[in-house]
Amino acid sequence: YLVNQGVLLQDARDYAFGGCLDVNIPGKSRINAFGMFIVPRVFEITMNNGIDPRTGKQLGLKTGDFEKSKTFDDFMNAFKKQLAYFMGLAVEEHNITLRAQTELFPDPVHSIMMVDAIKVGKDVLDRVLPFENGSALNCVGMINVADSMAAVKKLVFDEKKVTKKELKAALAANWQGYEEIHKMCLAAPKYGNGDPYVDSIAAELYQFWADTAVTFPTAWGGTVKPTGISITAHAPGGALTGATPDGRFAGETLADGTMSPGQGRDTHGPTAVLRSAMAINQIPYQATLLNMKFHPSALKSTEDLSKLSSLIKTYFSAGGKHIQFNVVDRKMLQDAQEHPEKYRDLIIRVAGYSAYFVQLTRPVQDEIMMRTEHGFNG
Repeated sequence: YLVNQGVLLQDARDYAFGGCLDVNIPGKSRINAFGMFIVPRVFEITMNNGIDPRTGKQLGLKTGDFEKSKTFDDFMNAFKKQLAYFMGLAVEEHNITLRAQTELFPDPVHSIMMVDAIKVGKDVLDRVLPFENGSALNCVGMINVADSMAAVKKLVFDEKKVTKKELKAALAANWQGYEEIHKMCLAAPKYGNGDPYVDSIAAELYQFWADTAVTFPTAWGGTVKPTGISITAHAPGGALTGATPDGRFAGETLADGTMSPGQGRDTHGPTAVLRSAMAINQIPYQATLLNMKFHPSALKSTEDLSKLSSLIKTYFSAGGKHIQFNVVDRKMLQDAQEHPEKYRDLIIRVAGYSAYFVQLTRPVQDEIMMRTEHGFNG
C-alpha cells in the first residue's frame, strides 16, 4: 500500500501503527481522528429514494424508487451514486474539522518531531507531509450491504421469489408478519463462505469505496485515503440502522471489522472465510480488519498451531492486511457476562485492539459471543 502511494521502500518498511491499525511513517505522516461511516444507513436511504425512513426527511439524492428498479444493476448504480454523495458530505465535515484544528490548535510539540521541522519552520497542521494521510474515509458495515445486495439480487431480480414491494414492507415491519421472507433472506448467499455470488459483490463495493475516496482533496493537502476499521462502531452503527435484507433486525449490531463476515453467517469453516476476504482487493486500503474466533479445543496440539500458522501465511501471501483471533469458549463469555467479578482479567480482541471483556458494553459483548467458533475440521 505505502509503496503504491509513492513512499520509498526504506520508509515503507519503517511504518508504525497509530491507534488500532492506522498506518503511519514516523515523522513523515500523521493520522487524524475521523468518523465512522455507517454504510448500511446509505443502503437504507437508497431503498427509500433518498429519504430517511425514520424521520421522513429527504437526506440523500433522489436516485429513484426501489420498486421501480428494472434491473439489479439499476439498484446497484443508485446505491453507488447515493454512497458517493454521502462520502462527499463526510469529507466536507472532515475538511472543516481539519481547517479548524489548523487555525485554532497549533501543535508545537508534534511539530518539532516531524521531518525537516526546523527547515520548514511551520506548525505541523500548516504543512503538507511527505506521506499525507491526515484525512481518511472509513467504512463500517460494508459486509452487511454486500449480503443485503446478494439477497436482493437473488430473491428479487434473479429468482423473483420476492417482489420489491414485499421486501420493502418486510423491512419496514422489521420482519414481523413476513417470517417466510425473512427465512429466505437469511438463507441467501452470505460473505464468509467462499461463495463468488456474494464475494464478487463485496469486492465491487470495496473497490468503489477505494476508487471514490481518492477523488476528494483534503484541507491538509493530498487526497482522502480509504481505510476500513471498526473499533466498536458496528454496535452503535447497527443501533442507528433499520432492518436490512441480509436478515438483520432493526438495531442489531453490524458485522465487526471490515473483512469479517456477519456474526454466525460463516458456516463453511476458516478457509472459506479467507477465500471470501481474499476476493477483495485490499491493497488500496490504509487498513483492513479481519476477526476470527476459534474454540480452545481447536488449538491444543502442535499440529493445530501449524495449521493456524499456515492459515495466516496464506492470507497474507494473497493480499490480506490483518487478521486476529479470539481463542475462547462461548460458555466462558456467557459466564463472564453473568459473573463479571470472576473474570476481571479476561482480555478479548474486539476490533483492532484488545480490551477487558467485562468492561465492554453489553451489545459489544453479545456481538463477540455471536461470532462463529471455528475449528480445523472444515
